[in-house]
Amino acid sequence: MLEHVRQIIQKFQLITAGQKLIVGVSGGTDSLVLLHILKQLAPRLDITLHAATLDHQLRGEESAGDVRYVEQICREWGVVLTIGQADVKRLAREHQLGIEAAARLARYDFMADVAHMQGASTVAVAHHADDQAETVLLHLLRGAGVHGLAGMGLRSSVPNHVDLSLIRPMLRVSRAEIEAYCEQHQLAARYDSSNADTSLLRNAIRLEVLPFLTGYSPHVKPALARLAEIAAVEDDYVQQHVLLFTKSAAVTVSRQQISVDRDAFRGLHAALQRRVLLWMAAQLGQTQDTSANLVLDAIEMAMHGRQGAIGLLGGGIRLRVEYNLLLVEVEERAATEHHTPLLPAEFDEPINIPSSNILVGWTLYVTLDQPQNAASVCGIAVPNGSQIVLRTRQDGDIFYPLGMEGHSQKLSRWMVNRKIQQTLRDQIPLLVVDDVVAAICVNGAWTVSETFAIRNTLERIIYFQFLENS
Repeated sequence: MLEHVRQIIQKFQLITAGQKLIVGVSGGTDSLVLLHILKQLAPRLDITLHAATLDHQLRGEESAGDVRYVEQICREWGVVLTIGQADVKRLAREHQLGIEAAARLARYDFMADVAHMQGASTVAVAHHADDQAETVLLHLLRGAGVHGLAGMGLRSSVPNHVDLSLIRPMLRVSRAEIEAYCEQHQLAARYDSSNADTSLLRNAIRLEVLPFLTGYSPHVKPALARLAEIAAVEDDYVQQHVLLFTKSAAVTVSRQQISVDRDAFRGLHAALQRRVLLWMAAQLGQTQDTSANLVLDAIEMAMHGRQGAIGLLGGGIRLRVEYNLLLVEVEERAATEHHTPLLPAEFDEPINIPSSNILVGWTLYVTLDQPQNAASVCGIAVPNGSQIVLRTRQDGDIFYPLGMEGHSQKLSRWMVNRKIQQTLRDQIPLLVVDDVVAAICVNGAWTVSETFAIRNTLERIIYFQFLENS
């Protein structure tokens, strides 16, 4: 196995002679074997090792014991070690992540910090072939495309740290081989009790789903690993074409916005359209996976949406139709207590035309003439005799976003997608015409329903404007 890992490292040029390599070590079987192998290979590869271990503070004394064990091993093996701590539960709350995702974020951020402090450019982790099979199946269950089915690469960037390389020297080595190596060299690894918790999806896949599938096909793990290799090659081909398009004159990139010629985008193959949108979202800071449904909805918007139509890509990124351009941009920040109109919870008052409606800190002006001051103005087409109400949301409210071709969305889901703070959702101002939500004001900006959008000058247009009281 030692020779197998050496050949992988050299064949794929994972490590450069003379470099310092940061090695993630938890004390478990996989990372202990990785550190042991790299220690044997270090003189031949002409590299210096620096281990890094993180206490996730999730298992109390057990995880603290893991850190002490790694410290002891590194002392015995003559490997320099950096120890870190992370409050993963707090991180999960702050970033609205699951525990697994928060722990992963904490680990990679910690190893990146160690790499930067040590002047290293590469981090090594102990993912192996069985991990790859689990990852592919996990992505498959979540509806991944070719990129997701490619699983993990032998080399990639450290998540959220594109300046650092992440290598997986044991990715083509099975768990059985690793366990045999561990027994052969009498390595006493630590056991993580959380690995038995099948309420965590990855553990359930490893302990229940894959053994079940293996009963039908004993080669399911190698088959999934081969699928990942095939998908990775095809994914790389598609990505090359994505980069060719994004470097063309059809695309203009800035810090907060990327514009694309709409006709050029429409001319792309559907597979490239999906990947171009994902590339642009990533360039603007999208770090979470974008659901397939959001991508498909955004493509539909790009192909057929009217002027001003908006499609969400998740993570605070949206696509907006602007005449002959598609604008992928960072969404305006969610409403906060300052500089945005908010209503008392369960507010519900009829609105006259014209009128001035004095509220707490704000006044809503309603006119038939377009205000000269264009800030925070909403114009909607309202049928004669309609009843207009200013209120907050109610159970069962639905909304027909502009550009969605008449498709409705629960207002609660619309607010979640817009990342509006939960504590403010019951105070967001709604204009309701004949019991139908016509417009929503978030952070001073109005979003108009498809039903009440202005389509011609013959319609009766009413203008609404919030201005802050002096």
